[in-house]
Amino acid sequence: MDVMTENKVIPKLRFSEFNEEWEIIKLQDLAIRITEKNRDNKIQTVLTNSATKGIVSQADYFDRDIANKNNLDGYYIVNIGDYVYNPRISKYAPVGPIKKNNLVLGLMSPLYSVFRFNTNEDEFFENYFETTAWHKYMKSVANYGARHDRMNISNSDFFKMSIPIPSLSEQQKIVSFLSAVDDKLQQLTKKKELLEEYKKGLMQKIFSQELRFKDEFGNNYPDWEEKKLRDVLFEHKLKSTGKEEVYSVSVHKGLINQIQHLGRSFSAKNTDHYYIVKPNDIVYTKSPTGQFPYGIIKQSKIKKDVIVSPLYGVFTPKSKHLGYMLDIYFESKQNVHNYLHSIIQKGAKNTINITNSTFLSKSLKLPVNFDEQRKIGNFLKSIDGKIELVSTQIENTKAFKKGLLQQMFV
Repeated sequence: MDVMTENKVIPKLRFSEFNEEWEIIKLQDLAIRITEKNRDNKIQTVLTNSATKGIVSQADYFDRDIANKNNLDGYYIVNIGDYVYNPRISKYAPVGPIKKNNLVLGLMSPLYSVFRFNTNEDEFFENYFETTAWHKYMKSVANYGARHDRMNISNSDFFKMSIPIPSLSEQQKIVSFLSAVDDKLQQLTKKKELLEEYKKGLMQKIFSQELRFKDEFGNNYPDWEEKKLRDVLFEHKLKSTGKEEVYSVSVHKGLINQIQHLGRSFSAKNTDHYYIVKPNDIVYTKSPTGQFPYGIIKQSKIKKDVIVSPLYGVFTPKSKHLGYMLDIYFESKQNVHNYLHSIIQKGAKNTINITNSTFLSKSLKLPVNFDEQRKIGNFLKSIDGKIELVSTQIENTKAFKKGLLQQMFV
């Protein structure tokens, strides 16, 4: 347990050469509030503060600009190195995130609080705000009004936040140690990106037939044939029995438990009309998602029956290996666009109007030999296994860092 006096504290985990108590100093004595406005709309780069991605371009984060570019004179100018508090509450930021701008000179909504530390050596504070140590104070001064998705805190109370601080030499040691963990994360992330690029290149070579597999005697398999999806995907139309969990479909995670993915259930109270998705089934979402304006197409990797909204299309592939190939093929937003754009009508609210029969009406060139399908599917699955292993290492490293943060700061 942290040892705390009226003005000083000691963390649970620290380097052995340090034994002094940490001093408690208010944020208003460590930093200045930034209130410079974007007069005459000189700056047009609008930023946002994401709990998971930090300070990012609003256009990249939302796939479009949310702010009115003709009326940005009331936005705060945020320099590189400035910190931003976003009062919006989320699953990943229960009191809102505080993040450092390491991106570009830009603008932030006046709903946010912007501040700058009085020292250039502020990485200690950047790490501190990744912990939950400051959350208790925020909750104690919040005025919970009508909006439950936003912390209602005055700037006066916000800047009275107390921050425990060690000596500069201990700050530097902590930052150096955590930087080594961050370097490991960056290496793993880069490794994952390279594997994903390798997989993308292989997918293109396989579907262009530049790369072909041989049978057990070293002979070529039969030529691929143009097949309408209705010849290889079949709609079983099975409905919920009431025992299955409700799942959603994610661009990066495929089929995933809806509560785990979105934080709560969005399903109807009665799910009798929801469709069952069996292991290896293909699901088409029929709704715009990020960079996939015509929806996403995924194979279920779940080893049990689950259910999805009746707005989705659910199909059983002729073979699970062919289903895996289609899953990989439709990971490409360009392939999804090429297949769907000519057969989809967009509704007034950007909704997608397409029947399941229309979805299955177009053709793709596909392998007809089951053994070739199996070899290709297993080959692609082995690459996915390597990517999944690196993803697990990334998540484990993040969890390790999170544990360190909670014990090294108070």
